[in-house]
Amino acid sequence: MLDASTRSFAYSHQFANLRREAGRASYKLLTAQMPVMWEISSDLISALNGVRLCGSVQVIDAAEKLVTAAGNLDLNERKADPFQLQAEAVVAAQKTSLDTCREELSYNARWYQLLRKRKEKRFLQQRAAG
Repeated sequence: MLDASTRSFAYSHQFANLRREAGRASYKLLTAQMPVMWEISSDLISALNGVRLCGSVQVIDAAEKLVTAAGNLDLNERKADPFQLQAEAVVAAQKTSLDTCREELSYNARWYQLLRKRKEKRFLQQRAAG
Protein backbone atom coordinates (compact mmCIF):
# COMPACT_ATOMS: atom_id res chain seq x y z
CA MET A 1 0.00 0.00 0.00
CA LEU A 2 2.74 2.43 0.95
CA ASP A 3 4.71 1.73 -2.23
CA ALA A 4 1.67 2.29 -4.43
CA SER A 5 0.69 5.46 -2.59
CA THR A 6 4.23 6.82 -2.76
CA ARG A 7 4.44 6.15 -6.50
CA SER A 8 1.02 7.72 -7.05
CA PHE A 9 1.90 10.78 -4.98
CA ALA A 10 5.28 11.29 -6.65
CA TYR A 11 3.82 11.02 -10.13
CA SER A 12 0.90 13.31 -9.33
CA HIS A 13 3.23 15.86 -7.78
CA GLN A 14 5.48 15.83 -10.83
CA PHE A 15 2.48 15.97 -13.18
CA ALA A 16 0.94 18.98 -11.40
CA ASN A 17 4.21 20.88 -11.13
CA LEU A 18 5.02 20.35 -14.80
CA ARG A 19 1.56 21.51 -15.79
CA ARG A 20 1.77 24.57 -13.55
CA GLU A 21 5.31 25.58 -14.58
CA ALA A 22 5.28 24.77 -18.31
CA GLY A 23 1.63 25.50 -19.02
CA ARG A 24 0.50 24.74 -22.56
CA ALA A 25 3.96 23.57 -23.56
CA SER A 26 3.48 20.51 -21.37
CA TYR A 27 0.15 19.36 -22.80
CA LYS A 28 1.55 16.89 -25.36
CA LEU A 29 3.85 15.29 -22.82
CA LEU A 30 1.15 15.11 -20.17
CA THR A 31 -1.36 13.62 -22.59
CA ALA A 32 1.15 10.92 -23.47
CA GLN A 33 1.61 10.18 -19.76
CA MET A 34 -2.10 9.57 -19.07
CA PRO A 35 -1.91 5.76 -19.56
CA VAL A 36 0.85 5.61 -16.95
CA MET A 37 -1.26 7.72 -14.62
CA TRP A 38 -4.19 5.30 -15.02
CA GLU A 39 -1.91 2.34 -14.34
CA ILE A 40 -0.59 3.96 -11.18
CA SER A 41 -4.13 4.71 -10.01
CA SER A 42 -5.09 1.08 -10.66
CA ASP A 43 -2.10 -0.09 -8.61
CA LEU A 44 -3.20 2.13 -5.72
CA ILE A 45 -6.77 0.80 -5.79
CA SER A 46 -5.46 -2.78 -6.03
CA ALA A 47 -3.25 -2.18 -3.00
CA LEU A 48 -6.22 -0.78 -1.10
CA ASN A 49 -8.27 -3.86 -1.94
CA GLY A 50 -5.39 -6.04 -0.72
CA VAL A 51 -5.42 -4.18 2.59
CA ARG A 52 -9.20 -4.51 2.78
CA LEU A 53 -8.85 -8.25 2.28
CA CYS A 54 -6.47 -8.97 5.14
CA GLY A 55 -5.99 -5.81 7.22
CA SER A 56 -7.43 -4.98 10.59
CA VAL A 57 -10.11 -2.31 10.92
CA GLN A 58 -7.56 0.34 11.96
CA VAL A 59 -5.23 -0.45 9.06
CA ILE A 60 -8.11 -0.43 6.56
CA ASP A 61 -9.29 2.94 7.87
CA ALA A 62 -5.81 4.45 7.59
CA ALA A 63 -5.39 3.04 4.06
CA GLU A 64 -8.74 4.43 2.94
CA LYS A 65 -7.86 7.86 4.32
CA LEU A 66 -4.54 7.70 2.46
CA VAL A 67 -6.24 6.86 -0.83
CA THR A 68 -8.78 9.63 -0.26
CA ALA A 69 -6.00 12.17 0.39
CA ALA A 70 -4.15 11.02 -2.74
CA GLY A 71 -7.37 11.32 -4.74
CA ASN A 72 -7.94 14.85 -3.44
CA LEU A 73 -4.79 16.15 -5.14
CA ASP A 74 -5.98 18.68 -7.70
CA LEU A 75 -3.61 18.26 -10.63
CA ASN A 76 -5.13 21.33 -12.30
CA GLU A 77 -4.38 23.65 -9.37
CA ARG A 78 -2.84 26.80 -10.79
CA LYS A 79 -1.40 28.10 -7.52
CA ALA A 80 1.43 26.35 -5.70
CA ASP A 81 0.27 27.06 -2.14
CA PRO A 82 -3.09 25.24 -2.24
CA PHE A 83 -1.46 22.29 -3.98
CA GLN A 84 1.28 22.22 -1.34
CA LEU A 85 -1.39 21.98 1.38
CA GLN A 86 -2.97 19.04 -0.46
CA ALA A 87 0.44 17.41 -0.81
CA GLU A 88 1.12 17.83 2.92
CA ALA A 89 -2.22 16.12 3.65
CA VAL A 90 -1.08 13.12 1.58
CA VAL A 91 2.24 12.97 3.42
CA ALA A 92 0.44 13.15 6.78
CA ALA A 93 -1.92 10.36 5.71
CA GLN A 94 1.06 8.24 4.63
CA LYS A 95 2.68 8.76 8.02
CA THR A 96 -0.52 7.85 9.83
CA SER A 97 -0.92 4.75 7.70
CA LEU A 98 2.66 3.69 8.32
CA ASP A 99 2.35 4.24 12.07
CA THR A 100 -0.90 2.28 12.16
CA CYS A 101 0.68 -0.62 10.29
CA ARG A 102 3.74 -0.59 12.56
CA GLU A 103 1.52 -0.72 15.61
CA GLU A 104 -0.63 -3.49 14.15
CA LEU A 105 2.40 -5.58 13.20
CA SER A 106 3.89 -5.07 16.66
CA TYR A 107 6.94 -3.25 15.34
CA ASN A 108 6.54 -0.79 18.18
CA ALA A 109 7.73 -2.01 21.53
CA ARG A 110 5.02 -2.94 24.02
CA TRP A 111 5.03 -1.66 27.59
CA TYR A 112 6.40 -4.96 28.91
CA GLN A 113 9.38 -4.96 26.51
CA LEU A 114 11.51 -2.70 28.69
CA LEU A 115 14.89 -3.61 27.20
CA ARG A 116 13.66 -3.04 23.66
CA LYS A 117 12.14 0.31 24.62
CA ARG A 118 15.37 1.36 26.34
CA LYS A 119 17.45 0.47 23.27
CA GLU A 120 15.02 2.30 21.00
CA LYS A 121 15.11 5.41 23.21
CA ARG A 122 18.92 5.36 23.30
CA PHE A 123 19.08 5.02 19.52
CA LEU A 124 16.69 7.94 18.98
CA GLN A 125 18.66 10.12 21.41
CA GLN A 126 21.93 9.31 19.61
CA ARG A 127 20.37 10.02 16.24
CA ALA A 128 19.03 13.37 17.47
CA ALA A 129 22.41 14.32 18.96
CA GLY A 130 24.47 13.38 15.92
